[in-house]
Amino acid sequence: MGLDSLMSIGKTALFTAQQALTVTGHNISNVNTPGYSRQQIMLTEQRPADGSPGQVGTGVKIAEIRRAVDSFLNREFTVSQQDLGQFTVAQEELSKLESLLGDTNGKGLAGQLNEFFKALQDASTSPSQVTPRSVLLGKAATLAVSFHQLSADLTNTRQAIDVQVGVTINEINSLTKKVAELNTQIKSAEVSGQNANDLRDQRDLAINDLATRVEVSTLERPDGTVSVFTARGLILVDQETTRNLVGVESSDNQGLLDVGYDIGGNRPAIIGGLISSGKLRGLLDVRDQTIPSVLQGVDALAGSLLTEVNQVHRLGYGLDGSTGQDFFAGLSVTTKTPTTNTGTSSISSGIVTAPSNLTFHDYEIRFSGTNSYAIIDATTGNGIRGNYTGTALTPPTVDAPVSLVTGVNDTLVVSVDGTTSGTITLSGAASPGQPYASGSALAAELEGKINADSTLSGAGRKVTVHFDSTTNRLVLQSATIGGTSSVDVTGGTARASLGLSGGTSTAASGTYSGPQTFHVDGIAVTVSGAPAANDVLKFNSRENAARDLSVVLSDPTKLALSSTRAGVPGNNQNGIALVALQSKAVVGLSNATFFDAYRKTASDLGVASQVASQRFDAENVRNEQLQTFQSQVSGVSLDEELVNLLKYQRAFQAASRLITAADEMMATLISLKQ
Repeated sequence: MGLDSLMSIGKTALFTAQQALTVTGHNISNVNTPGYSRQQIMLTEQRPADGSPGQVGTGVKIAEIRRAVDSFLNREFTVSQQDLGQFTVAQEELSKLESLLGDTNGKGLAGQLNEFFKALQDASTSPSQVTPRSVLLGKAATLAVSFHQLSADLTNTRQAIDVQVGVTINEINSLTKKVAELNTQIKSAEVSGQNANDLRDQRDLAINDLATRVEVSTLERPDGTVSVFTARGLILVDQETTRNLVGVESSDNQGLLDVGYDIGGNRPAIIGGLISSGKLRGLLDVRDQTIPSVLQGVDALAGSLLTEVNQVHRLGYGLDGSTGQDFFAGLSVTTKTPTTNTGTSSISSGIVTAPSNLTFHDYEIRFSGTNSYAIIDATTGNGIRGNYTGTALTPPTVDAPVSLVTGVNDTLVVSVDGTTSGTITLSGAASPGQPYASGSALAAELEGKINADSTLSGAGRKVTVHFDSTTNRLVLQSATIGGTSSVDVTGGTARASLGLSGGTSTAASGTYSGPQTFHVDGIAVTVSGAPAANDVLKFNSRENAARDLSVVLSDPTKLALSSTRAGVPGNNQNGIALVALQSKAVVGLSNATFFDAYRKTASDLGVASQVASQRFDAENVRNEQLQTFQSQVSGVSLDEELVNLLKYQRAFQAASRLITAADEMMATLISLKQ
């Protein structure tokens, strides 16, 4: 060992101190850089040289410049980013929806509904005056506009969220491309044994940005690249290549975007249901669950209001003696044939045959084979009640009753859930017969006598019978839900006079032979074509009820406030019956009143918004805690770096002094020769 070795040791110390100062300066300059991880310089001794009496050191070298990271914390933070992205969207969008259902200054839907019934009360108080009647029609029109506006606002919000879905998909693809590019750069840099610290920071930042948008899991490869997975193991980034997500317009969801996974070919795989977190999940949940649920409640309210008001209004008389007229219009049946069906069956010709029986639920006809069907109430998950829907009658009145003549037209034979009754004899009289002056009286007679039949009662079979005053039909329903539930009128002399000889029997399940018409809770639909096993056909009378609600009555004199033609103009009994609807428990609204049903829709949304806000707050606290823990491990401390700066500066100065000392010693040796 000589002076040259001493000089070499000083050189390594000088170089190491310089590099350490460079790393320290890099840390200081990136103290505010998002995603930056503090870098540490790891020093070790140079390989010693053999000497006497033992090995002699040869200086210092840099073993590694590494990132200060905790992989466990990083994984936890990525998961937190996923949940935070989902809850942020839910909180923001649900808060916006709450404002749509607000009733500021009584201008919302609840306020307009209240104004409608107040105007109805005023008109009933002065049934002979035209002015209150005109005011009522104006309030009704305003109420219809409120329904239209709320329906449009909810629909537009869905469309706006759908745009966000498309933008988010594009952002995901952009980030996965960035991760793949960084994989390439990291692999190239580390193949020679280097640590691509800054590139790894950028990749981690991109992955965390990706996690806010969609759930991700990662797997690091031996070559330094990372594979990224989503939706239960689908690859987004495979080392240096990517798989894109695509937005696919869904004909089963009003043309809104499904999330597709590009597997090559013309048809991406639909994976929306597999995504469990991230902004994309939050957007899909609000768009496809929350808003449809709110819209369903609003549509059910509009449909129930239309049905209940029309049924009572048709029974009354206007100032001009008119009767049997609807107040509102706009109810229709929506049918859907999903594109996922494999058979050729289709559903169409949906009409409302008995508004009084409407539930405003969603229904499905499910096929277990080419000719076996079951009808399910998709809202409750149960089967339907088998029923028999008659044809239209001339509505019975005092002036023109339906008469049952003993021994002429007073018998029926009815089958309920597969059990056939004996001969049922209705209450009749000698010619001209027993008069039934209303449809409700006729329905009560049928229900009582059918349920009293010994054969049916012995087998536990019961029916309910309704007379729908809008379409003037008798409807018989089994008390049994699902399975073999069915009703059929198979014989008897009263069938023709009661409109039951040409009616349609619909069982909850049975054999299909197309084309076939099904009558379900006041709705009639026709199915045609050849279904395949597992095909589903859908229909309801609820959809678009709020959008299409309108006041069909334009002449205030035709407003039916009187219960009898003879009572015009002073009689207001039908008007009072209309006013009483505001406190009626409506079947189509789960036995709630109009106001309670609206409050439930609004409160359910409010609760969902509150839960989303609470989950966001909790996750935000967790996210901030993880960021704090990360900063303790990976963050740059200016105080610590200042200490390092001074430490390595002093080391640099000492190394310089060592080299100077070695140089002076060398000069001394050289001078000895002189």
